Amino acid sequence: MTLAPYRLVWLALWAQAPPERSPALAEHFRTALAPHGEAVVHTRGPYHRTPELLHFQVDLTPRHSAPACLRALGFRQDDFGWTDWERTADGGVFLHPAVYGVQAGALEAAAAPLFRTGDVVRVRDRADARELGLIGAEVVVGHPDYDPDTAPALRTWRYSLHIDGQDEVECLDESALEPTGRRVRLYGARVGVGPDGVPTGAAQVIGDAPPGGP
Repeated sequence: MTLAPYRLVWLALWAQAPPERSPALAEHFRTALAPHGEAVVHTRGPYHRTPELLHFQVDLTPRHSAPACLRALGFRQDDFGWTDWERTADGGVFLHPAVYGVQAGALEAAAAPLFRTGDVVRVRDRADARELGLIGAEVVVGHPDYDPDTAPALRTWRYSLHIDGQDEVECLDESALEPTGRRVRLYGARVGVGPDGVPTGAAQVIGDAPPGGP
């Protein structure tokens, strides 16, 4: 099978260690994951819900397919996605003895998503957008998604969209959206952008940023 041009394995790790150990643990994770691909490790500090655990996020570009990489790391897939790993339930060690728990997932598509959660985008003039009454509206990107039944190398992105004054989200293809260069931080389910371009609901502007930027 042809490898998808865009492949990503993401990991969220929690480790039992003092904050000063974060840099050393991050370097250890990078080294341990190197045989599987190129890893970028983000240190997030003490986890807000469990301060005694350090939180790390990893973006791994696998050498082969993303699902094969996750299986090689010991994860299993069921009807709900990739199973979590927890030391108290699964036993053993994942990358380092300090690691307490891990969540993981895989993404594969024809290209990286142009938008990310919190991006403010403008809806183009298209038939599906016209049916939703959204042409020209500024909306907030929720989450990217694709059709999992499509071959990985051919997958294109769709996004859930938060709309001002509407509880339900709508979905549109990436080609129906154009960037505004603005982002908001989402704090709740109901969020949108008003007619004046000001975020509404549980959101906070976090400044101009290029599409897909940090």
